[in-house]
Amino acid sequence: MGSYQTGFSYATGALPERWLSRTGWYASKGQGAEVFGDLAAFVDRDTTTNDRTLVVTTSGGDVLYRSPSLGLQQPQAVEPVLDRVRQNGREFVTFFQIGLPAQPGTGGGTGTPVAQLIVVDETGAASVVDDDVSHYRPRSTQDGGRALSFTSTDGSLEAQSGVAAGPDALDFMRVLDAETAQLERIPDLEGQQWLARIDGVDVYRAPRGATDPTTGQPVAIAGTREWSTTFHDHPSGSLTFGPTFMSTRQLDGTCEILDLRTGEPLIFEGAARGCAHPISVRVPSGSASSPNGELLLMHWSDEQGVDAQWVVDLTTGEQKKIDPASGFLPSTVSDAGDVYGGDAAGDRTGYLRFPDQMQPRFADGGRDPPAVINGQGLAMFAYEDLPTYFAVPVP
Repeated sequence: MGSYQTGFSYATGALPERWLSRTGWYASKGQGAEVFGDLAAFVDRDTTTNDRTLVVTTSGGDVLYRSPSLGLQQPQAVEPVLDRVRQNGREFVTFFQIGLPAQPGTGGGTGTPVAQLIVVDETGAASVVDDDVSHYRPRSTQDGGRALSFTSTDGSLEAQSGVAAGPDALDFMRVLDAETAQLERIPDLEGQQWLARIDGVDVYRAPRGATDPTTGQPVAIAGTREWSTTFHDHPSGSLTFGPTFMSTRQLDGTCEILDLRTGEPLIFEGAARGCAHPISVRVPSGSASSPNGELLLMHWSDEQGVDAQWVVDLTTGEQKKIDPASGFLPSTVSDAGDVYGGDAAGDRTGYLRFPDQMQPRFADGGRDPPAVINGQGLAMFAYEDLPTYFAVPVP
């Protein structure tokens, strides 16, 4: 189906040496791009008509899939949304777009928006969701950490960026089952509010208003259909999520971090009060977790108050600390344990390999670290003002 194996001059001077090969291709800036499985996905724009379509390629740039065009009017269309989704350990990308058809009588007729929602799995197989999605607005998956959910709208284009219908409206929210490519009603759990679906697990919490009988502090219950826990319901927020876990704040100032599938606690080595957090990434479109969600870049302080950054394998529990004295600030981890980042000044790109080579090596010069890398070495470089570039490493 063709190939996108073309480069551009900026990439040659900006990529770390490992990716200075001829196998590279780029997507137009601002349209969205992802790496998932052994594939790349991006939103392609026709330079003549401004029409947008989803393109999925192999790690070598060969095109596996291009979505059908909706033939939307420009500018009477909303910027398309490309998201990465993890569900039950599998990886997907989703593509949503909505706008007015350029040809009268297309879809719902002149002046009536049409929309499409497409799900592509890690093999490149694509499914178009059969439901009419023109009355729904997507909510971000937060870098693949949550299922793609939707809030209902009045069907107008304005509602895609404005206020959606209220929670009392019929079918106010839907959630996408990526494995079946179907929109589902939010599963009810009596007396609980749905928060998110994370790696296929629905998470709920109790409404606000309860207090601890001893301290008078606000508390609430959160969990899944299989288990629940009580936490300090602080106004500034007490719940955070990782790829497969939930972290709660307790009344005594400690943290309880629980595996979403089992409800069992996760222990992070030497973390003061049990509190550990995913790092804040420093590169555009960067991620604290590997694309498959198994490796996570985290930081926590020990009992002496020394903060360090760690690489954690959520499947085996293995944890390795990055020496704080090295000055290395990680920003990306691959499925295979390649960790890229840089120094605090941003002058050098650094690299280490989890779990065997935890001492970072630095390269002089302002090379750009990749925003994401998969297990096969396919990397994505997301530049602030330039196209998104994909590359495979030099053998």
